Amino acid sequence: MSVLPGRNHLNHLFQEHVTHSMALTESGFDLKLGQCCRHLQNYRRIMKQEAPSLALELGTGWYPIVPVGLALAGAAHIVTIDTTSLLSVERTEQALDFYATRWQSGRLREQLPGVCAERVDTLMGLVAERGSAGGAEDLLGRLGVRVLVGDARLCPLAQGCVDLFVSNNTLEHIPPQVLREIMIEFGRLAAPSAVMDHFVDLSDHYAHFDSKITPFNYLHYADPVWWLFNNRLQYQSRLRASDYRTIMEEAGFRITAEEREYGDAGELARTQLARRFQPYRTEDLLVLRTWLTALARSTATAPNAPSPLTDGSATTHHRKH
Repeated sequence: MSVLPGRNHLNHLFQEHVTHSMALTESGFDLKLGQCCRHLQNYRRIMKQEAPSLALELGTGWYPIVPVGLALAGAAHIVTIDTTSLLSVERTEQALDFYATRWQSGRLREQLPGVCAERVDTLMGLVAERGSAGGAEDLLGRLGVRVLVGDARLCPLAQGCVDLFVSNNTLEHIPPQVLREIMIEFGRLAAPSAVMDHFVDLSDHYAHFDSKITPFNYLHYADPVWWLFNNRLQYQSRLRASDYRTIMEEAGFRITAEEREYGDAGELARTQLARRFQPYRTEDLLVLRTWLTALARSTATAPNAPSPLTDGSATTHHRKH
């Protein structure tokens, strides 16, 4: 499917009508909302501020739950960028409906501390006017969210304008050299002491739906063989936790906190590692998921910079899986 024209549309139809994995569920919404809340908690802990002036999400995906959550929590501006437009009016309205339901039940204040009543009023107005907006971008724009489709290595934003960078289940799908260049671009965009917060899933994603293989399965294949399995719809870089730290640090960010979730050591021991992964420490290979928080080096913003929305020693927490 990944080599066919319109692969993303075909993938959407396949997930919607065959695997039935496209529907936004309560648990799926809560997972993404929890990730959004954690990004904000890490930002508030470091910066001692309630919300960033400008937040940038890498990897918009199908449902804009995280950027809407950042908006409702008071971020003045939010930019979300993806290489492909996966949003639709219907899926955006579903995400807004979930937020509205949480607000009406009183749960949103608990799930998203610091929620802004003014933004909620805008949200409820959008839900009431369902169907009147021209598109997903229009709906999100009313909440202060700007949607970009394109290469994150060339963001049309001003130098030094971003206070918070976030991503969830995104970095592992970016080729290593591309990721290095994105991080360099983020270094350009970062405001002095900007916070970067990423959740990365380092497990073999095929194991998510194939119980016969382990989360370490893809470490067995040499690169030429893995190339046969890898594809543009579900690309996996196979980078390890140490690789992500190195890429971020080389781009000028300093890791300040990391929480790792480990897999089963017995499963890893039974995996015959490809030569590429043999030099890695066992502890590094065992990491299945990691949450990385980093700070940008303090650099002065260029004088007379345009509006941000126009062109122009780490602490580690361990958690067993």
